[in-house]
Amino acid sequence: MKTFITPIAAAVFLAASGSVFAANNTAVQNQTGVGNFQSATQVGAGVDDNLILQNQLGFFNVEVALQTAGEDLSTITQNQVGAVNVAVSTQAAGALNNASITQLGAANVGVTTQAVSLLSSADVTQVGFVNLGVVTQILSLLNSASITQVGAANFGNILQTVAAFNDADILQGGFGNFANINQIFALGNDADIIQGGFFNVGNINQVGSIGSTALKVQVGALNVGDITQVGIGHVASEFQFGFANESHTTQLGFFHNSTTTQVGGFNFHDTTQIGFNETAVATQVGFGNTGFILQ
Repeated sequence: MKTFITPIAAAVFLAASGSVFAANNTAVQNQTGVGNFQSATQVGAGVDDNLILQNQLGFFNVEVALQTAGEDLSTITQNQVGAVNVAVSTQAAGALNNASITQLGAANVGVTTQAVSLLSSADVTQVGFVNLGVVTQILSLLNSASITQVGAANFGNILQTVAAFNDADILQGGFGNFANINQIFALGNDADIIQGGFFNVGNINQVGSIGSTALKVQVGALNVGDITQVGIGHVASEFQFGFANESHTTQLGFFHNSTTTQVGGFNFHDTTQIGFNETAVATQVGFGNTGFILQ
């Protein structure tokens, strides 16, 4: 009898191991240079069929990738060329997600976090120096987030949580620009921030928003603007060309449309829409103009 117990026990253990231990995962690492560090971790119950690809060329770069807590069929790709760049990606308790960080330059930091997410993508591309890009997707379904930074000391952040079918994109060229997009309790929205120049600040908040679109364009220096959308079916655009302009757009309710354009310097405009199907168009050309629209 003893000769049969051991094989039977082994068979039971192997049958159960697919749900207890990670299985069928692949990690590939390539390093060329001096002092580079890579870590690829694929552990935990139900962590199956995932892929991690890590490549480094240069000096003292750091890549960290973690797939855990039942993550399945997901991919993390990290590529670094340069020195002292840091890339950190985490995928947990989700499936069919994709995360990518590409860094060319020095001292850039890219971070992606995907937790309890399905069919979502997070991408950070950095060319230059000391840029920071962060994408966070929590309770995310079919969301897409992309940050592209060319220059130095730019900051980009995208948060998508309790959100589905949203798209968020940040494109920054220059120095010291700040861009932030929040899509929270959000369904089917689109948000884009484009910045070229120096020390521009742009924010888009789509909170409790369904089927809305927001576009923020800043070319110049020291421009500040934000768009907030709560409700259904809004469209908002802000264009700033020049320096030290400030614009604010707030849309509450249903199906509002707003466009603000500023060309020059030290202009200020605020648009607030409450109710149903309002339209606002504001154009400022010159210096030191002030405007308000309340609907």
